[in-house]
Amino acid sequence: MKKSIFALLAAGAVCISCAKELHENAAEMTPQQQTLMTKLVGGTQGELIPGSLLVRLEDEAVSAVGSNGSGVFDGIEGLKVSPALAVQPKNMEVARKYGLHLWFTVEFDPQIKLEDMAERLAAAPLVKSLQYTRYVQPVTDGMSVPFDIPAQTKSEDAVPPKNPDAFDDPYYRWQWNLVNDGTLTEDAVEGADVGVRDAWRLTGGDPSVVVAVFDCAVNSMHADLADALWQNEAEINGTPGKDDDGNGYIDDKYGFNFVGCFRITEEFASDRLDGKKVTDAVQGNALNWHAGSGHGTHVAGIIGATNNNGKGVSSIAGGTGNGDGVRLMTCQIFEGNKATSDAQSAAAFIYAADNGACIAQCSYGTSMTITQDDIYINGSGDDIDDIKGSPMENAALKYFLDPENCHHPALERNIAIFAAGNHSNPYSSYPGALPYVISVTSFGLDFLPGGYTNYGPGCKIAAPGGEMTSDNDKIRAVLSTGVANAAQGSPGAIMDDGRIDSQYVYMQGTSMACPHVSGVVALGISYAAKLGKKLTNEQLTSYLLTSVNDIDQFCVQGNKSYNGKTIPLSQYKGKMGTGAVDAWKFLMAIEGTPSVMIKAGEKTSIDLSQCLGGSVMNMKYEISIDEQTKASLGLTEDPVIKDGMLELTCTKIGAGKVTLSSAVGKDTAMEDGIGEMAFARELSIVSRPYAASNGGWF
Repeated sequence: MKKSIFALLAAGAVCISCAKELHENAAEMTPQQQTLMTKLVGGTQGELIPGSLLVRLEDEAVSAVGSNGSGVFDGIEGLKVSPALAVQPKNMEVARKYGLHLWFTVEFDPQIKLEDMAERLAAAPLVKSLQYTRYVQPVTDGMSVPFDIPAQTKSEDAVPPKNPDAFDDPYYRWQWNLVNDGTLTEDAVEGADVGVRDAWRLTGGDPSVVVAVFDCAVNSMHADLADALWQNEAEINGTPGKDDDGNGYIDDKYGFNFVGCFRITEEFASDRLDGKKVTDAVQGNALNWHAGSGHGTHVAGIIGATNNNGKGVSSIAGGTGNGDGVRLMTCQIFEGNKATSDAQSAAAFIYAADNGACIAQCSYGTSMTITQDDIYINGSGDDIDDIKGSPMENAALKYFLDPENCHHPALERNIAIFAAGNHSNPYSSYPGALPYVISVTSFGLDFLPGGYTNYGPGCKIAAPGGEMTSDNDKIRAVLSTGVANAAQGSPGAIMDDGRIDSQYVYMQGTSMACPHVSGVVALGISYAAKLGKKLTNEQLTSYLLTSVNDIDQFCVQGNKSYNGKTIPLSQYKGKMGTGAVDAWKFLMAIEGTPSVMIKAGEKTSIDLSQCLGGSVMNMKYEISIDEQTKASLGLTEDPVIKDGMLELTCTKIGAGKVTLSSAVGKDTAMEDGIGEMAFARELSIVSRPYAASNGGWF
């Protein structure tokens, strides 16, 4: 199953949905073409696989079809028909809800024209829908630049200072995406980051949160990742070549390689997806993180590289050095120049759900030009909530998102997060554009949208993705974990003076922005678990999409240059999603603590009536603030309350909480009379360089 994969940064062919073309030319079509039009889902775009089609049969056909197509495709010779899923979904009730048991792979002579065979198969009365089998595509520009460890003789002025509040990971100071103090480059904007430094005071992650990385394999031998991996203990301690845990996959110690993995060896019967074993366990290739550019390893490091271990980089949800980071599961769907088919990527979503993942991290998408949900889902303008006409991968995605398959106590439903795409298109790529997943756009250390990022309809939120044009400005990209001997990008090349750390590389793109949001969501779920809360799907997405910083203020006027092109910044205004994700604000929303934005360096008066209200405003309050918050906000004087206004001046970019305490009910006329009831209210103070000086509640 070898096929070239085209990066989404490259200009893709402009494709129009097959359904639309067929509708426009309906009068010129043969009866066979008209029948195909009514049954085809997913369109004809992308890297199509010759000699293979996916068909969704009617319920009654499942027990009738034979391995050569008999019973459904009588009269068509040379067919090999098998269930599209080689392993049964764990939750068959939900699998049947989305029709996953009805999908079959039909293989035939690859010399036969796909459209001709599609017309013949679609003519079968028991075929509900038909889909071309295609390869999925990563969202990457293929650039991977080694991290250059500064020589000890290099001027200290060129080295960003290590933040004393951060972990002891030595390369943290070059990770502007985590904490941007505005000193890394001349145009760096303080606060153009993910806002995670203060969030680490509340939580560093939780091992119960499993993030499935749909990408190249994660390097399980990397010193900064080995302790962060999801581990299948039964397989790790089991017999090689055996399905020790009985989940249908052999040797899936840290996840599974779905590229070209399905080998059905047993004749199937009518009960194939009814709870009985009908195939041998799947033996895939070993996880291969060397193929490609190490893209999946880089993505994983942004989310959960082990923090505070004295090695390499920091990450968003990699814990505090006490084994408390989130866990990373590999769902390998890319391997060098090979990729999974739709059916195999569908199997990966089912695997992730069945094995405990609650976040799907997906830095991939289609390069097809699609601007309507129903065209992507059904190809014919049907209701997007009607799964009957849905392509197989979307049905599997729905399986992953179904509340019945969420097993984390802090969540009602799993969540899927996709990269918006690197085509510079004015809309998100799919599947990210779907209304039930998160699509992430990208900005750089200057808080300007990346020149490559997609934007507009379908985009939900923005995050750091970096922007470099060559090796000379690589520090503008995102630094994370890498693969020393990756086949592409050659990040393992070591200079004569030995100043290249081959395990850490720079990359850029919405591929890098996407895991920032996955990491923040993972941190939020960890915090909800710590608080004993359970988040509904509406709460999770609403808290996330409102816990943002304003990026539109940088998209008002002027231009930016990228790859020789001049781009007006105004084209991005209001189209990068709700704003730039902020980890601290997200945790405060989950906690239920109101936050107020203030501008650093200016005296600010906050109207407490919006928090306290009523006659409470006329009472006497004591203000409590811890030393960490004082240091984070740069408070040189304690806040005071005057005429119902909380007055303070923050000299630094940071965040923290202030507690207002008082009491009510005491009989002030008598020393030993009626007693008082104490009460308190916490406020979150968020100091940013671009907030309004009068304070802004959210």
